[in-house]
Amino acid sequence: MNRCGQCRQFTRMPNQVKDLCGAWQQPTLADRAACELFLAKSASKRLNNGLPPLRRIEDE
Repeated sequence: MNRCGQCRQFTRMPNQVKDLCGAWQQPTLADRAACELFLAKSASKRLNNGLPPLRRIEDE
């Protein structure tokens, strides 16, 4: 399942309890389930950070 923190539109807000969703301009949490406006971050960036590639929603 995709999460907000995996989305390109997710912005980490320093010194805040919640982060920001760029699509909705609303507070969110990184571990919240992603919405229909989810845009996966670049797979190459994920691989370079030691993270597995994301699965497409259609693959589930």
